[in-house]
Amino acid sequence: MNEPSTVLPVTVKRWQQLVLASYYGLIVYFGINSAFAVGFGNASLLIIWFIQVFPLLLFAIGLHRQRVRTYTWLCLVVLLYFMHGVLVLFDPLRVWLGVMEVNLCVALFGCLVMLIRRHRAFNRGDL
Repeated sequence: MNEPSTVLPVTVKRWQQLVLASYYGLIVYFGINSAFAVGFGNASLLIIWFIQVFPLLLFAIGLHRQRVRTYTWLCLVVLLYFMHGVLVLFDPLRVWLGVMEVNLCVALFGCLVMLIRRHRAFNRGDL
């Protein structure tokens, strides 16, 4: 189960596309969040963005190589971002940013769980 099969069924590919879309959506969200926090012309924008996104970027290669272990670990890391989004919800000036972060985290987590289930069912031969 270390190396995934090269030919995946359509359902697994769709879930993988949804995972990648929500994953990159969360990365873009942190870019927008950083821009609102420090301003668009500030040099520290990239540094703050990189600090926020670095834990997510660690999983990029494993996501594109379709490693189930990467999906599982990313589920755990996304829960930390979810907690951050809930904390942002309590700031009255940034409620909509918190809503966006929580929704992206829920979407990513849900898609990851479904992708893991479909991928394991495919490897068992159930699909």
